[in-house]
Amino acid sequence: MGIKRVSSSAAKNAIGSTNWKAVKTMTDEEIQKAAMTDPISKELRMDELMEFKREKPSK
Repeated sequence: MGIKRVSSSAAKNAIGSTNWKAVKTMTDEEIQKAAMTDPISKELRMDELMEFKREKPSK
C-alpha cells in the first residue's frame, strides 16, 4: 500500500466526479456492495490498519 502522487490539475479534474443523484437513490446495502467490488476501494485488514500512525494535530 502506498501513496500515489498526482498533479494539481489531475486532482482538480477528479473532484466532483461522483454522481450524487445516483448515490442518493442507492440503499446502504447497494453502496456497500459497490464499494466491495471496486478494486481501488477495498476494506483494510486489521494488520493493514495497524501500519497507520496517529499524528498529533498541528497548532
